[in-house]
Amino acid sequence: MKRLTRCRALRGAALLVCAVLLCVAANIAAFAIDTKDMRDHVWQGCLMLGEQQSQPHMVGGFLSSQLDNYTGVLILKTAGYVGQESLLEKAMGGLRIDMPGESGQSAWEAFCSYEFGELAPGGSLRSYARYWHGYTLPLRLMLCVLDVANTQMLLYFAQLVLMLYVLRMMTARGVGRLIPGFFLAYFLMMPFSMSICLQYVPVSMLMLAACALILAADERIDRAVSLPVFFALLGLLTNYFDLLTFPLATLGFALVTELALMLRRGGSAKQLFVTTVLCGVSWALGYSLMWALKWALNACVFGPGALANVFAQIGLRTSDNAGSISRLAVLAENLNIMLAKKSYLLIIGASVLAALAPAAKALLSGRGLRLDLRALNLLLPAAAVCLWIIVTANHAHDHTYFTYRSLTVAVFAGFSCVSCLLVPKEE
Repeated sequence: MKRLTRCRALRGAALLVCAVLLCVAANIAAFAIDTKDMRDHVWQGCLMLGEQQSQPHMVGGFLSSQLDNYTGVLILKTAGYVGQESLLEKAMGGLRIDMPGESGQSAWEAFCSYEFGELAPGGSLRSYARYWHGYTLPLRLMLCVLDVANTQMLLYFAQLVLMLYVLRMMTARGVGRLIPGFFLAYFLMMPFSMSICLQYVPVSMLMLAACALILAADERIDRAVSLPVFFALLGLLTNYFDLLTFPLATLGFALVTELALMLRRGGSAKQLFVTTVLCGVSWALGYSLMWALKWALNACVFGPGALANVFAQIGLRTSDNAGSISRLAVLAENLNIMLAKKSYLLIIGASVLAALAPAAKALLSGRGLRLDLRALNLLLPAAAVCLWIIVTANHAHDHTYFTYRSLTVAVFAGFSCVSCLLVPKEE
């Protein structure tokens, strides 16, 4: 047994080390790819997003439908950067060229101007080095073949397929009770906006992929490398691809799904609690250490001065300098996006009825219900995302229109808890 445990630990460590090395290699390899089509598609994409304005609403009046085209343009310009720097400098630097505004141009129009690094003597070289920009290789490869609009549609289709697969596997694995909460939470994320906005895509894809993997092979994953290692890898990849949007969605959705599967298999309350803590801590370690590695590499490539802005940003984004409102008020702001519209309230009400339908059916048939108190563990991920919003109050206040999506974990967790708490007596 000890030998098997040691082998599993070694496999897990090797997996994480290989993942880090592949991430670094992917960033470097991305800038070895350069085609005329890639450059043209970046230029066309910046122009297209520029015409849509910086933060357009897909549905008027719904803040949840707001796109972040400013960051979308930044992503395109960073992914499409061509300059004289070394591959390592480009991989670590998050570089882009910002052109000065021409006569009659607005600041937004100037920002959406894309020029190639070596062809832009009048431009300013900018660095956004505190993030990994892990999207660069896949985006650069896609832009060699597709323009931005077609890339967006392909990403939307991929998310739809993943979402349908997750729903199918929930039924196949005997955790169909999760479906009302999952479907509602996914809807509240505003799927179309989330699927086509380049800023939102990485986390939403990772979230769905993690749920799909857990539903398809959680026991095999646990035997091979352990669930905490899987969640550490998930945290690592979340940090690698994301620009600090709603990262806890990858942890919360996957963890609620895993806990429901453990409930189904008869896991004890203690086992569920220990799994929650271990997987949550592992995700946090993967996320934070991957970020720390990026900062360390920045210091190696660009000098220790590259870290000055990093710590200033950490202090700002975790401060309560969010105008004149408290941290709890910031949490309420984010919740309000999901509760302020009449149509949302109707949809939430319908989802409540769907979640309670099995319990109601059991009562009407005379079978009766019992309380499965183990299901209360499903609420722990909800507490984690609320704490995240409170701690990152400044960021959550400035970017409410996308940070609220972290709280959809609480929706999924709450509905899943109620569905799994009320169980027909013969089950």
